[in-house]
Amino acid sequence: MKDPETNINGEGDPSLASSEQNSTKGNDHEDTSQDSVWSSVLQRGPFQPLYSVKVPDAVKNGDVLQFTIHVVKKDSKDSDEIVREYDDIEWLQHCLMTEDGVVGCIIPPLPPRPEYDAKAAESKTKKQLGSDANVIMADEFHKDCRNVERYLNMVISHEVFGKSEILKKFLCEKEAAVKTKLKKSLFMRVSQAVDEARKGQHKDIDEFFQKQRDWATKYTACMKETSLNFNKMLYSQMRLANCYGQLTTSIKESIPYKDEVQSEINKYLVVLSEGVDNAKHGLEVMSRNDEKTLGVHLDLYSKYMESVKEMLFRRTCLMVSYEEANKALEKAKPNKREAAEEHKQNIEKAFEECSDSAKRELKSFRQQRILTFGEGLTNFVEAQIRTSRDTITLLLRTLNTIKCPTDSPSTSE
Repeated sequence: MKDPETNINGEGDPSLASSEQNSTKGNDHEDTSQDSVWSSVLQRGPFQPLYSVKVPDAVKNGDVLQFTIHVVKKDSKDSDEIVREYDDIEWLQHCLMTEDGVVGCIIPPLPPRPEYDAKAAESKTKKQLGSDANVIMADEFHKDCRNVERYLNMVISHEVFGKSEILKKFLCEKEAAVKTKLKKSLFMRVSQAVDEARKGQHKDIDEFFQKQRDWATKYTACMKETSLNFNKMLYSQMRLANCYGQLTTSIKESIPYKDEVQSEINKYLVVLSEGVDNAKHGLEVMSRNDEKTLGVHLDLYSKYMESVKEMLFRRTCLMVSYEEANKALEKAKPNKREAAEEHKQNIEKAFEECSDSAKRELKSFRQQRILTFGEGLTNFVEAQIRTSRDTITLLLRTLNTIKCPTDSPSTSE
């Protein structure tokens, strides 16, 4: 399936961009820099993934969206093909979270649930193009494919989850595992809120983790705010591009007459409509590239920070249990002291293992975050410069045509 994230043909070469305007609009090329960012980052580190995956396509089958996943094992060159729904991926996440030994792990965040029905498409269009938009945006299954592929790569490259038997079954068995529908009752939500209120503010016995908790709380809010503002900027670009498209249509509709005077005016209107169309195309390309470079990082890490907070909260719960076990041991009667001692040792062991794992996870997370943001920002800036340069080249050609209409191909014809 072709990825529509494109750039204007010519990649900044003014001679090429100015020589073939029609080719510019018709032969956009793929920008795969984002894929290289993730592959280069995920391959760094001591753990070598046991699998590699590609999600090239997604097909709507009735009321569900099915993803085609190509899986290659490390010790094999052959590719196996499996089909999974979003609910299967959600079930994989649930099973990984409930495995033993993952309390101190930062769990990769789930990709957004795909929206592919008519109502969701209408709502998405109004959100991105404004409530007065008279078009419906097409399904963007390629984005859902990329999100699922990125999530699976993050799970596969994780030192703990990458060795999981649950992941092996998900990737290697043709049929998806039997799953139950995940629901959170009101009682569970209230219970979770009470636990967070009671234990979330508990002072940590380790200064390092107390600083990490304070940092995670502040940084999560900062990332959400930044991601929200960036998305607003993208929506503004898309709405402006939509306005340019409406303006182009209006200009073309105003060229019906063929008398001598009007024909001269029509030549200018044709050139003007082409110029506006070039500006529209440049905005669309810039918006898609912005979303694919910096936008994806802001969105991903705003969710990743929630996973960091959840991991630190799980450790806090173990710390509270450890402190309660110590108090229970001090107050235990002689006939119950042995059981209290055993319980305290088990809790202490789990707490220490969680703390050691959490420190490794936080160190790895910081390194990954710095690398991906650095490369994402570089790609973002390069795409901005390249697209702006090519758009300006085309607009300058339009300006020169208006100044010297005799040089215009339309006039010579």
